[in-house]
Amino acid sequence: MPNDLYPVLGPTVPPMLGRAALVSQIDNHLRKPSPDHVSVTGPAHYGKSVLLRHVAGSYGTGASGYVAASYIDLRRGVPASDREFMRRFAGEVKSALQASRPQLAEWIEIENEAVHEVLGIVFGELHNEGERLLAVLDGFDYVLAGTGLTRGLWDQLRALAQRTSLRLVTGSRRPLRELCRTEESRTSDFWEIFYDTPVRVTALDDSDLEAFLQPLHDDGSELDESARKEVFIWTGGAPLLVCALLQKLWSEHRGARLSKEEIDRSAKAVLDERRQLLNALWDDCDGELRADLDALSRGDIPLTELSDRRRRDALMERGFGRESRNRLRCSCYLMQRHAQDQTPAIADLKRLLGTAADFRTHVRSLLEMRREHMAAEAVDERLRDLVSMAVRDIAPDPQNALTWVRSIADRALEVVWAAELTDRKLPDEWTAEWDTARVNYQDDQGNVPKPRGQQCNVLRLATGTERTSRSTRYITKRTSLLIDHLQSVGNFVHHRTDGHEVTVGFASAVVMSAISLVECLAHDLAGAAP
Repeated sequence: MPNDLYPVLGPTVPPMLGRAALVSQIDNHLRKPSPDHVSVTGPAHYGKSVLLRHVAGSYGTGASGYVAASYIDLRRGVPASDREFMRRFAGEVKSALQASRPQLAEWIEIENEAVHEVLGIVFGELHNEGERLLAVLDGFDYVLAGTGLTRGLWDQLRALAQRTSLRLVTGSRRPLRELCRTEESRTSDFWEIFYDTPVRVTALDDSDLEAFLQPLHDDGSELDESARKEVFIWTGGAPLLVCALLQKLWSEHRGARLSKEEIDRSAKAVLDERRQLLNALWDDCDGELRADLDALSRGDIPLTELSDRRRRDALMERGFGRESRNRLRCSCYLMQRHAQDQTPAIADLKRLLGTAADFRTHVRSLLEMRREHMAAEAVDERLRDLVSMAVRDIAPDPQNALTWVRSIADRALEVVWAAELTDRKLPDEWTAEWDTARVNYQDDQGNVPKPRGQQCNVLRLATGTERTSRSTRYITKRTSLLIDHLQSVGNFVHHRTDGHEVTVGFASAVVMSAISLVECLAHDLAGAAP
């Protein structure tokens, strides 16, 4: 027997248990005469990757007209540009074809600038042979979270996917078009090629649970009817919690006949010992869903209070709630207990920040507590003082807080140049690279320019761009971005003529950025010589 019958999280994707209905749903799309492109969605930690890897394995043996299949995990080494994505895709296609179509695989040269055109030829040949390749693209969220991929890439993929010889299955937490960060990408017709209803991965059903219990049965354990029900009552069918509970049962009650009492004891132990799993599920919920969970943990909720169907579905698909007699009831004791532990913090947040008026009243205290996080940071004392004055002046007139922002950016730049340069002279190797790359920058006879905006541009180049490498020894891109942001806000405040009121929310966001700048700068300079 394996050392871990029910692996929970970890570096590898475990084999699939259950999910026969979902596999059948995907098969119906992929094996019909004119197969669909399929999008698979679902919350984090509910088994999308397990399902998608299983699907790729099922179609990698020449089954149902598919000559090969490739599982591409886009969460690992996320492509940052169109070229990186297409090279990665081409490499995976080449690898998938090596065994069954080695001659076609040899045509694919990964470094070819026009590799997408070569792929078009390859898929054209597969079409002529009446064969297909399945490409499973998992973790699409990570790719679409960036802005480096353009509509051009999606249009190229669409052109390939219009051939009958390529079928795509994608995995993401939300529908694909919703994940696009740029309007340009969102307007591509690529997203229209997928079947209009995603396959949704949610909590386990009764048949799935039977498949999860089978390894226990094979190892000699037996659960009576009350025990089976209790597994569902405690876990709600959330796969992560089911695995944690069954792992506990297997490690402590191997070969035994289990009843409700053993399940209850093991579930309470899971609650104490596996808080990180409950935190993972809790953290994946947005603020609205957490508030609903908090309310559900204290009793049933009339459906009239959750008229938004989306909110009800979010609770039910995770296995946290179920409808019964016009009420929503808790269906996961483990998450109920966890939510009850979070209740004091949620209540405090609602009391302090629940309304716009509450936020305006308490935001200074919030910023003061956030400021204390930087109290021990070993960074310039003057910079800390300037940030403290901005926090002090956030109320009652937030305009006053922003008067300090320009000074904060100025002082941060002084600290940066003192750490990076000698006598504020720009190193020849910096300017030589920038001249070669033909990027625009200003200097003062080889020194750092006097205007702060030009200094921010120099720092932007020195911390690395698409056309320049990082030249700084200590200062990172995140610090450069924060300084540039604060310097821009400082100029806006100093020269503003629009007459609009500076709101507390706007000023608070800027001051929060100033605090983050102090922390980032301290972290960067931790390796600098005293």
